[in-house]
Amino acid sequence: MSLLIVENVKKHFGALEVLSGASLTLDPGDKVGLVGRNGGGKSTLLRLIEGLEAPDWGSVKLRRNARLGHVPQRPHFDPGVTVRAHVDAGLGEVRSAIAALDQINAQLSHTSGDELERAMREHDRLSERIDELGGWELERRVETVMSGIGLKPELWDREARTLSGGERSRTALARELVSGSDLLLLDEPTNHLDLAGIEWIEAYIRELKSAVLTVSHDRRLLDNAVTSIVELERGTLSRYSGNYSTYVRLKEERFTSELRAFEIQDDFLRKEDLFIKKHMGSQRTAEAKGRQKKLENLVRLPRPYNDVRRPMIHPPKAERGGELVLETRELCAGYGNAKALFGGVDLRIARGDRIGILGENGAGKTTLLKILAGRMAPRSGVVEFGHKAACGYYDQDTSELRKDGTPYTEIRRDHPTLTDLEIRSHLALFLFRGKDIDASVASLSGGERARLCLARLVLTKPSWLAMDEPTNHLDLAARTALEEMLSAFQGALVFVSHDRQFLDGLCTQIVEVGGGEVRRIDGNYSDWHAMKAREEASRVATRDAPKPVEKTKATATKAKATAASRGGKDESAARPRSSSGGKVRNPYQFEKLESRIMALEQELKVVQASMTTEEVYRNVERLKEAQIRMAEIERDLATAYNEWETWQ
Repeated sequence: MSLLIVENVKKHFGALEVLSGASLTLDPGDKVGLVGRNGGGKSTLLRLIEGLEAPDWGSVKLRRNARLGHVPQRPHFDPGVTVRAHVDAGLGEVRSAIAALDQINAQLSHTSGDELERAMREHDRLSERIDELGGWELERRVETVMSGIGLKPELWDREARTLSGGERSRTALARELVSGSDLLLLDEPTNHLDLAGIEWIEAYIRELKSAVLTVSHDRRLLDNAVTSIVELERGTLSRYSGNYSTYVRLKEERFTSELRAFEIQDDFLRKEDLFIKKHMGSQRTAEAKGRQKKLENLVRLPRPYNDVRRPMIHPPKAERGGELVLETRELCAGYGNAKALFGGVDLRIARGDRIGILGENGAGKTTLLKILAGRMAPRSGVVEFGHKAACGYYDQDTSELRKDGTPYTEIRRDHPTLTDLEIRSHLALFLFRGKDIDASVASLSGGERARLCLARLVLTKPSWLAMDEPTNHLDLAARTALEEMLSAFQGALVFVSHDRQFLDGLCTQIVEVGGGEVRRIDGNYSDWHAMKAREEASRVATRDAPKPVEKTKATATKAKATAASRGGKDESAARPRSSSGGKVRNPYQFEKLESRIMALEQELKVVQASMTTEEVYRNVERLKEAQIRMAEIERDLATAYNEWETWQ
């Protein structure tokens, strides 16, 4: 039975038709990504499913007794309720189910006949429901989810109302993730998460038993966590099997096929029309009338629609400065009397560098960017700028826009010499046309404000760019346009971003901020991620490795080599005795153990070598498999080494 049925839904806001016959069916366990233009109706569709809006026409039906989970945009927290308590409240249904199951278990011992049969059926139903809701280890589940999305343990016992905006959003998200909804609606779930949190929730969605419908502009998440894409375009919904990359390919193939069919039919219609006009009233009038009758009954194919609108962002034109953009020495940053975020930072940024700044939330990424851009003074240390090193700064909060302004006046106040036509033509490149040009900044969506900030930025003449989360609020088409502009920009680029595909496409270096330090790594996001995985694997291996012993496999190899040089087997290897000096053990078993050690050590080398190859470290799943296998081999080796020692 379907979980959700949206059937021929229409929705208007005044004269604007947002949905025009939208239909969608979701089954239990479906993982679906919802994509479309900003302002195209995605949030409206979610509100209709949540029951916060009613359709003007059509119906939205959720399966009876199905539980719907969604994260409110402005979560409410009761006074005195801690983060842990708020998240734990999401377990209400599973706790009730466990309590009911405990009650049935207590009754089974003195129940018989039909009553026992009914109790057993209810026992099975409750057990199955508890599994669907996420299982039995409730406390561990709550803490796992809170940690996974970046709520640090020191926040768990704080009053939820005192948290920052991002922390409040993560708390509300954690509550829904633990609740075990039958259908979970997520609107940009990666907002307010750092990279570790994004990768965690991506894996969580993939393994979740619930159905998930998520609106997201994170292309990696749409590639790795969903199994189908639903596109909202011109008020209707189209579904594509597969992930986001598959959707892009299938959509292009579908458009090409439909355009070809339309062109073939259009050519046929044109020729038929010419024949009818030429022969009507002639000796072939009957044939012309017959063809005309057929055309009247022919179903005309519509010209396929392909929305290719996107901002046309040209790289800023600037006078070329020196090769050195800036250099820092012993840079230290912090706020008030609090502990420094980082210190002792020495960085050198040259023309043409492409640097992505990564780190956990609160580590100091934006602080470092602002200091480099000259927007904030360091606590100590020096920032020296190169010749003509003019910075173009992009603030993710779009706070430089005047709320009482309009797109037109925001460009006019910075560039008073531009003509009216020049301003309007420039804004058109960023999809501001007609009445949009005179709309108040306060009424603009997040995506529109982001596009307006970019429109202002490219009219400046920076020799380098510092950008804080430039893809936030941009839809997928605008993100692609921004990537292309930044790829063509000749100056240095330094930016903070959680968009993994954006980082991979642009970065040649990563600056990692964390633990009070800043370090620089060559490569893009995937290179950095693979390096972090290798470091973690090495740390785990060092932690779990057996204590050193005097005799290792090298000793055994040396003994075998010595025996071989003598033309026979080593006596100690051929006749090993127990450590207690007891009777002789089976020499065949000892040789078998040595062979196993050698095979394990060889396999370990192969696995370790594979983790440094591009095809593995760029593939998250293959890298994880290699890490797991490496840990298994190291455990087996530890056991084999200990067994080998008992023969000596």
